[in-house]
Amino acid sequence: RVNTTGTVWLGTTISCVQCHSHKYDPFLQREYYQLFAFFNNTPLEVEGNGVTYDFVGPTMDLPLSEDQQVQFATLDAERKSLEGQIVSRREALQADRQAWETELVTAVAQAPHWHVLEVESFSSLGGASHEILKDQSVLVSGKRPERDTYTVTLRSDVEQISGLKLEALTHQSLPGNGPGRHVKERPNFVLHEVRVQAGPADGDSSLESVDLHTPRADFSQSNLKVAGILDGDPATGWAINPQFGKPHFATMLTEKKIGGPGWKFIVTLEQNYGGCRTIGRLRISAMTGTPTTQVPDPLLAILEKPVAKRSDGEQEKLDEHFFSLDAEIQSLVKQRDDVQKQLESIKPITTLVMIEQEQPRETHLLRRGDFKDPQEQVQPGTPESLPPMQEGLSADRVGLARWLASRDNPLTARVTVNRWWADIFGRGIVATEEDFGTQGDRPTHPDLLDWLAVEFMEQGWSMKHVHRLIVNSATYQQSSRVSAIHLQQDPDNLLLGRGPRIRLSAEMIRDNALEVSGLLSHKMGGPPVYPPQPDGIWRHVGRNAPKYNTSSGTDRFRRGIYVFWRRSAPYPSFTNFDAPDRASCVVRRSRTNTPLQALTLLNDPAYLEIARHLAQRILDLPGMADDRQRMAQAFQLAVSRQASAVELDTLLEFYRTELVRFQENPKVTSEVLGTSTVAESEQPWLAAWLSIANILLNLDETITKG
Repeated sequence: RVNTTGTVWLGTTISCVQCHSHKYDPFLQREYYQLFAFFNNTPLEVEGNGVTYDFVGPTMDLPLSEDQQVQFATLDAERKSLEGQIVSRREALQADRQAWETELVTAVAQAPHWHVLEVESFSSLGGASHEILKDQSVLVSGKRPERDTYTVTLRSDVEQISGLKLEALTHQSLPGNGPGRHVKERPNFVLHEVRVQAGPADGDSSLESVDLHTPRADFSQSNLKVAGILDGDPATGWAINPQFGKPHFATMLTEKKIGGPGWKFIVTLEQNYGGCRTIGRLRISAMTGTPTTQVPDPLLAILEKPVAKRSDGEQEKLDEHFFSLDAEIQSLVKQRDDVQKQLESIKPITTLVMIEQEQPRETHLLRRGDFKDPQEQVQPGTPESLPPMQEGLSADRVGLARWLASRDNPLTARVTVNRWWADIFGRGIVATEEDFGTQGDRPTHPDLLDWLAVEFMEQGWSMKHVHRLIVNSATYQQSSRVSAIHLQQDPDNLLLGRGPRIRLSAEMIRDNALEVSGLLSHKMGGPPVYPPQPDGIWRHVGRNAPKYNTSSGTDRFRRGIYVFWRRSAPYPSFTNFDAPDRASCVVRRSRTNTPLQALTLLNDPAYLEIARHLAQRILDLPGMADDRQRMAQAFQLAVSRQASAVELDTLLEFYRTELVRFQENPKVTSEVLGTSTVAESEQPWLAAWLSIANILLNLDETITKG
């Protein structure tokens, strides 16, 4: 952080001072660690729940884009309108609220109660063993037959029974805790049919079949619903995949009320699916009272209380349930929730930020930069050879930032405007943009550099003002054409006797090609994008390298600044045009000229896609009388000037040669175009213009500013 700050904002080689005092510039090693003290107060790790984690850092929300702000405001207004409609509807229903509760209280007085039936005997047709547990559940064990039928004999003195409940319970002895006896990974069961006989315990001859109806379950498998246990169809039944390892139950109502002192019940459970899909632990209960379907069980206890003894929270739960029964309110709530989800999806982009520790960390000078050899303690401070920090500035990163951007410290302004000058002219007023020290180049126009720095500060540190000032100057707008005299007297254009002529940066070469083809997306902000790149670039990096998911739609055509940059495998076409790998801070990029650059523009999948779109754009140009006009317009799109007659003749001759080649070789045409929506009869023309587009995008003039 210290090295980057020095390079970017101060134009100094202060990284040398980490190990020793500077040999050429007036910086002491102690001053390096005084700068380091500003940054040496951020957490390195955090602790929680007894575990220490590497510290990633808190995030800060960035402002929403203009489109997001408009969308958010529209949705927020819609949400508020729906909430107002919900309130109005609730007020309209309030008159019926008391009558509804009175009916429920009456129903609660007759609410159902469950009574566990006592197990007298149990038998397994398949020969399984069993154990009757204290809670009157039956745990099946031993032999695991493919199919089985359980017969459970129970007794009860309960009268006025109106329903029965079958519980399939879990147990640690069952595969996967059950409730079925199938394999550990899928302890399912399939219950095909339930039959019940009941009557006084005078003898089996007095037992009669019990008519059951309205089967319900807490959960049913999608293709085996609980209704199948009473329909008499051997192909249907009740199962609980994938909710294994938890108890389940099914209830059935009786056609008429049954039961009484000493009554006997025989329950038969047929399980014929196969694979030992049988219940591992079961319990049977009887119901008395009238089922209440209007209100969930948790609210029944509230209704049993007098109104005066209910808490505000309990009363609110009843109110919410009452209003939830209204179809109009349900519709409005659903609409509001949908709008709320859309609002929540409009999330600002976040960025990592550094925070200060409450207790400052001690900073020491390190002998020869060795962290294992600390020397005397130092306090935050700036180099003595630079203007001092103003009084009242805090000794933290905020204070350092204010010092950097102070008018009393014009070095920052000089370094900044010099970097912009270099971006625009190809060379800074100080050529060594990263080094303004004694070993750096002297400024070619020192007064101009000072004037620009002052202008930058006096105009409120406006980047746009300085950029506009430079590009609107007569110096910048000169022709870049070089004469023999210029070449002899000022070959490097240090005296600015002509306009700059420099190759575009890696990102700008791609952006320019996208603009020429009509593909460039001007969308601002958002996450990074993954434009096409050759296969296998990421695959060979690391044992478990992530997959490169190429962006689709307009995202793949966004500007180069949004391209995802993986330091261990940077975007290859950018690397071929001298973009750094971002492993360290680079202020000044080199400009090389290698065969790889031409091969990139000719063969890279991203540029081939761009060339195909440019070819289609050329074909679709309106008002073109012939190929010569179309060629002239295409040339001007690429290099922003009119083509000479010789240039047009050369390109047209090549175009006609290519057209004949593609007309005579449909297979070659198909290989060149790949997947194409163009009619087969028109493909040779598109392929020929693709060859022209490839040439135009690869011209020196196309990738050079001049």
